Amino acid sequence: MDVDSPRSDGTLRVLVVEDHADSRELLVDFLEMQGYAVDVALHGLEALARLRAGPRPDVVLLDLMMPRLTGWELMEHVRDEPVLACQQLAVVVVSGAGPSRPLPQGIRAALPKPLDLDALVATLGALQLAPPQA
Repeated sequence: MDVDSPRSDGTLRVLVVEDHADSRELLVDFLEMQGYAVDVALHGLEALARLRAGPRPDVVLLDLMMPRLTGWELMEHVRDEPVLACQQLAVVVVSGAGPSRPLPQGIRAALPKPLDLDALVATLGALQLAPPQA
């Protein structure tokens, strides 16, 4: 399968990048119930490896404050690596970190923690990333 092609069944791919197990499990369970195919990364370094290896997700839900490689640092890598930069990833920040500095370039939306799941659905819909209707 081409790393940039959609899944053959039309399911949208979401990469959840979250270091807190409870938040990660909630997101994964909810997104799968909504019809998304979900992959996870426990920190930015793991997310970077997954993005490099493919397949490219349709959207990345990204926490900013994580060990090993923060969301800020991950977005710098995405911006600076030509193979990743050309993918034009749809990145949605999901973070409890206040706006201490401007969001990284390439962020399509930002949602605060604790996460409002209705707001997440609305955001994905606004980005035209709603799963196909059954």
